[in-house]
Amino acid sequence: MANPRSRTTSLPAAPSRPRKQPVGRKTYKKTTGPCCATFVSTTYLPHIRLRKRSWEVDERILRQHILPTFGNCPLESIQRSSVEIWLHALARQGLAPATCNRILSVFKSLCTLAVSHDILFLSPCASIHPFRILQLRERHLTADEAHRLMQALNSSSRQEARALQLLLLTGARKSEILRAKWEYVRLEQRCLTVPLSKSNKPRHITLSDEAVAIIRNLPRRPDCPWLFPGHTPGRPLSDLYLFWDHLRRQLGLSDVRIHDLRHTFASILVNAGHSLYEVQRLLGHSDPRTTMRYAHLEQNSLLMAAGTVGTFLCTPHTPEDKDSPLPDNA
Repeated sequence: MANPRSRTTSLPAAPSRPRKQPVGRKTYKKTTGPCCATFVSTTYLPHIRLRKRSWEVDERILRQHILPTFGNCPLESIQRSSVEIWLHALARQGLAPATCNRILSVFKSLCTLAVSHDILFLSPCASIHPFRILQLRERHLTADEAHRLMQALNSSSRQEARALQLLLLTGARKSEILRAKWEYVRLEQRCLTVPLSKSNKPRHITLSDEAVAIIRNLPRRPDCPWLFPGHTPGRPLSDLYLFWDHLRRQLGLSDVRIHDLRHTFASILVNAGHSLYEVQRLLGHSDPRTTMRYAHLEQNSLLMAAGTVGTFLCTPHTPEDKDSPLPDNA
């Protein structure tokens, strides 16, 4: 007789528990996402057109610096090491660190949007640091350089020359001049209105006699609203760089940027004794601290200021002056 204890009873297998997904982590299906160029045209550019006033700058950066390298690559295949190699290649081409950082910023923005659309799990730019900029670049034209530049612009018949003259005479930003329309000009009030400035408010650019004369002599097309029409019908002049780069090298000013004309405008005002409040109003700064970076005082002005104290302290005084230790205009 068989021993009942020796029988083996087969028990049903315990159901396997599903593995817990860590809290807060998304699950992604393995898919083949769009290539970089497709994502830019279908998603990124429509996104920034609605949100960035400077979207055309991003579009140009993408076209010139990002898409030639990554345009045909699926976004999922772009590795951090590839981005590092590409960024350092831009620097070796001679681009300034600030320019490389601006290009990297656009690429980071693109990849961040791809992450928000669940196309990427992690941005390949996430841990890439921009180049270090050691000091704030400050450059303004000396009196001799400014006069030589104005003479060269006066001798040119190009509309780019007229635009550069207005930049130097008004201290306006490049976009404020290139996007100016005839309907924004009020010569009787000596004013050029910018409907939406960098501070997201309307601003009014004061026009000197010389600036008014330049605008009066601009040819006006009845079918074009822009002061400076572009090569594409219905569009304003897009850029001044090619003309400016050729001109500045001719004049030995290869280190001067177009934006430095704005620095020069502010420097001339400060050195002529105008207050920073006046400079702030003319430049359209909402924060007076921003105006301080344009307050470049020439060494001669500083020497004169220091000499005022030296002259007062070292000039012999008569006994009658003992009760008046400060100058009359102190």
